[in-house]
Amino acid sequence: MLTILARRCARHRRPVLALAALAAVACALLGHGVAARLASGGWTVPGSPSARAEALLTDRFHAGAPDVVLLARAPDSVDAPAARAAGLALVGRLCREPGVTGVDSYWTGPVTRGSCPAAGGGRAPGGGGEVDDAALRSYDARTALVTVRLDGGGRAGRATVERLLPAATAPRGPLQVRASGHAVLDRALERYSERDLLRTELIALPATLLLLVFVFGSVAAACLPLAVGAVAVAGTLAVLRGLTAVTEVSTFALNLTGAVGLALSVDYSLYLVARYREEIASGSPPEDALAGAVRSAGRIVVVSAAAVALCLLGLLAFPLYFLRSMAYAGVSVVLLAALAALVLVPAALACFPRAIGRGDLFARRRRAPGRAGRGWRRLALRVMRRPLLVTALATGVLLVLALPFRQVVFGFSDDRVLPRDAPEVRATQALRDGFPQLRNPVEVALPGWRPDRPGRIAELDAYAKRLSALPGVLGVRTATGSYVLGRDAPLACAAEASPARGTLPGCPALRHFTSPAGTWLAVGGEADPYAPASTALLARLQEARAPAPPLVGGPTAQFRDARNTLAQRLPWALGAMAVATFVLLLAFTRSVFLPLKALALNLLSLTATFGAMVFIFQQGHMKWLVGDFTATGTVSVVMPVVAFCLAFGLSLDYEILLLARIGEAHARTGDTVRATAAGLQAAAPLFTASAALVLTVLLALATAEVALMKLLAVTTALSVVLDAAVIRPLLVPAVMRLAGRANWWLPTPPRRGARTVLPQPSPSPETVEPSHPG
Repeated sequence: MLTILARRCARHRRPVLALAALAAVACALLGHGVAARLASGGWTVPGSPSARAEALLTDRFHAGAPDVVLLARAPDSVDAPAARAAGLALVGRLCREPGVTGVDSYWTGPVTRGSCPAAGGGRAPGGGGEVDDAALRSYDARTALVTVRLDGGGRAGRATVERLLPAATAPRGPLQVRASGHAVLDRALERYSERDLLRTELIALPATLLLLVFVFGSVAAACLPLAVGAVAVAGTLAVLRGLTAVTEVSTFALNLTGAVGLALSVDYSLYLVARYREEIASGSPPEDALAGAVRSAGRIVVVSAAAVALCLLGLLAFPLYFLRSMAYAGVSVVLLAALAALVLVPAALACFPRAIGRGDLFARRRRAPGRAGRGWRRLALRVMRRPLLVTALATGVLLVLALPFRQVVFGFSDDRVLPRDAPEVRATQALRDGFPQLRNPVEVALPGWRPDRPGRIAELDAYAKRLSALPGVLGVRTATGSYVLGRDAPLACAAEASPARGTLPGCPALRHFTSPAGTWLAVGGEADPYAPASTALLARLQEARAPAPPLVGGPTAQFRDARNTLAQRLPWALGAMAVATFVLLLAFTRSVFLPLKALALNLLSLTATFGAMVFIFQQGHMKWLVGDFTATGTVSVVMPVVAFCLAFGLSLDYEILLLARIGEAHARTGDTVRATAAGLQAAAPLFTASAALVLTVLLALATAEVALMKLLAVTTALSVVLDAAVIRPLLVPAVMRLAGRANWWLPTPPRRGARTVLPQPSPSPETVEPSHPG
């Protein structure tokens, strides 16, 4: 089938190239503006207890985490008349904005559109007046908070934030206003992600082109992988644009699309062009050389794309749309890159056979085809003389590199994934410093339970006191008042009512803690949301005796639910990936041992990668090498999963190439040692050139200002380095030598005349050793 495809693409080369260009343009037009439709969340588990608590608080209490938090700072005190008047004017303007459902502030308490403060700072018609909510004022009395809730999220919410922030943060009398909150941070994350994507392209494209010119020795040949990448990326943008109509897609999918699309387009084009040049060097006519190249290297491309796609499909096992978005983008761009390479490369080779297939600016400096890669052959033979020693030493080094992963502490990403000098990050840090009780907000909801009679009011009062007395709790607020260390805290409003007497305080700031849907309590945690102490606090809150079964929400609860879901589904996802990959490689190699060896060596290289993830990004080492970022003492719980699937797939790409070359040599020689040495000699120039090109793309991505993308790029780049420098040239020959005839064992041999998927040698090669791609 691949041979037929190659001959047809060559026969209709000009229409094929024209149609590919038109398809790329059409897909680019369809995908235009996709960035505006992407979301920057995707960390929470739909239907989890924390998600139900958040939905209940948002829909029925207009509570929970606000979308926008404004920090209004006065030169002296926020209680000064001028500051108060400016604050009331700010609240009045905000609550009248379209798309705003409610505002809460130090000066007013919770207000809605019908109770906005009147212009000029007077009392609102309908009773919204000036009440001081001490929880929204800093200890130095110079900063007051104004929280804003928006009507819905998505594009409408982003449009509201874009319209609201410039006016809200403009100088207002004596007040200087800064903005934080998850809607503001999401906006900043999208902005920095778009900048990172542009920077990656500006660095990666010219650097990759220069390296491709050196590898291929031809400008025309160097432009071919970039054209394949452009088609794959444009097609993926159109796919993502369509997916946004039916599901949420993370903004980080764009970054993955560009990096993976370019990297694999280069890989697949390199394999095809290099094999075509080998066929030409062996004396085949151009048409036969093209058919032979696609028949052998094309199978490698198909199996490699299938293997990488299977690895990324494992991300669909998890309900977090951040992970699913990576699968959508990754699988789409991998399959499109393979399809574009199998169609465009034969057509381009047929159209420009000399410029792409034979032209080499550096031909005089390269070794003769039969001598290329002899250093790799000698290395393989030396390794196979002492296979046990090499295996033990290489494995030991990789295991030592993996040791830091024993100290991993998982968490979630927060504002600190952004550059530390970003205005939104500085505002959020000021919020942590000035309002420690809001550092780790935990919401405890009691659905359907209301303090509507004296006995229940006293019961809620006792429950709130019990929670405030727990270790790690700074304070508790609910409808019955404020509590610290198991005791009542003073209220800022005049409240003659007393929970002990069976009546609720009349403070406006406390009214939103009850509704017909039930009651909730705001608990302030002492530790950072993703610290182990906060997870322990969550358990104590759930174990405390409550008036009704509680639902616990907040960042810590969301992290716990996501971590538990990942832990439950990860074994199934990994098992499915391993079985699917094993079956694919079994069909490709007609061997039981070789797929098992591939899986084991890939896992070994990834353990070292995870160790580096903790050493660099959790503990904050080597910033001089990877660039500045904020080490939070945790690793985002979703990033090892993404890094595993991506790095595992890329490693399989090189493994499949090497196995194909070894299999071809074994079919000629029947000797494992000679076949392994010849296979490494043929494949190493290809996978080292490919690794250098992939590293160029990943290191360009590593310049990202968003720490999540930096982490993914650096750890995947390290995996590629280990794979090209340790796994393929050292461990593969050593293990192949130790296994001996077991490498080729299959329980039931194929029937006579049965075809294997493993590429077969060309009809009449002159030499065992293929030529260098150049």
